[in-house]
Amino acid sequence: MSKTRIGLIFGGVSAEHEISIITFDQVYKNINKEKFEPVPIYITQEGDWVCDERLKDVTRYREIFTGNPSDMKKFNRRFIPPYPLRHEAAGMLRRLLDNKLSVDVAFPLVHGTGGEDGSLQGLLELADVPYVGSGVTASAVGMDKVMQKQILASSGLPVVKFLSFLKSEAENDHDKVKKEILGSLKFPLFVKPAACGSSVGVSKVDSADFLSVALDDACRFDRKIIVEEGVPDPREINCAVTGEDSETEASVCEEVFSKGFLDYRQKYLAGGKKGGGGMANVSRAIPAQIPVEISARIQLLAKKTFRALDCAGCARVDFLLAKGGDIYITELNSLPGSLAFYLWEKSGTPFPALIERLVEHALSAHRRKVMLKRTSGFSAVKGYLSERDSKP
Repeated sequence: MSKTRIGLIFGGVSAEHEISIITFDQVYKNINKEKFEPVPIYITQEGDWVCDERLKDVTRYREIFTGNPSDMKKFNRRFIPPYPLRHEAAGMLRRLLDNKLSVDVAFPLVHGTGGEDGSLQGLLELADVPYVGSGVTASAVGMDKVMQKQILASSGLPVVKFLSFLKSEAENDHDKVKKEILGSLKFPLFVKPAACGSSVGVSKVDSADFLSVALDDACRFDRKIIVEEGVPDPREINCAVTGEDSETEASVCEEVFSKGFLDYRQKYLAGGKKGGGGMANVSRAIPAQIPVEISARIQLLAKKTFRALDCAGCARVDFLLAKGGDIYITELNSLPGSLAFYLWEKSGTPFPALIERLVEHALSAHRRKVMLKRTSGFSAVKGYLSERDSKP
């Protein structure tokens, strides 16, 4: 029985390129190779698509990708065409010369812009390739923190107070923007690019003196920024959700402990194990040591958030738990780093089983799309031509 070819698409042009490589490595090592044939599809930081057996070993990336233009000559560049491959002519010679990718299911693992924001999902829709995870709309909204919070608030779900601004507003009317922020929100504030993850461009601001610097930093990464009012001394609780349509399941909750606010540099680049920096400053309690009723409320809110944004596949929802018991949704991540497998393992679902479940969701969603009535044929055109030709 032939194996299902799973295209693991990773890398990408965003600031989260390296996080995507880590996620790929974890998925590749845990995918059931008895059932699936994983095909590594790497998108370089310059946007080139390559597919090669050497990509399976991420320890060789420094050797393979040196930053020289000649690096791409080592590979046959590959791509997924924006039309269904089933319409292509077959034949051995055609396949040998072709640089188009053919997979049974695509598994997007590209974090951030160009992968998690709906653009890659749009390409896969045009190519009629089943793919894991949320669709175009949910991916785009999940990436845009401003639109996400607007939808969640309109759905009656609890979010912190926030304001949003265009980069042009923050740069051209800087004093006006600062005045509005200081007049509407209380410290501490969190200033973020609207469409970045992994804490890229995010700053915690405790006084007006540093607000301008934080705004400038966020504007480096996006054309839109969001400023959120912080919750005093909150507990950070996360919960993952998987499923499709109305069939969803929430994982156990985790509590994240960190020694102060960590931005991207502090999380991933500062010191590591030897220096005692980076993610060494972060620890997790899984499951979170919170009352059962609080955990149940968070799990329900996580599923409602997943549903409100029309997500599919796997997502992680981050929360703030205030001292008085109020719960606020920080954000939904439609493609969480490492697929939040650590939450599912503690919920009784091993990583290989999670991957298999996500592939099944992708195939099920694609079958339902195929069954939808998408066209009415040419009846409208015939009516238009008949009316047009009957006029003198």
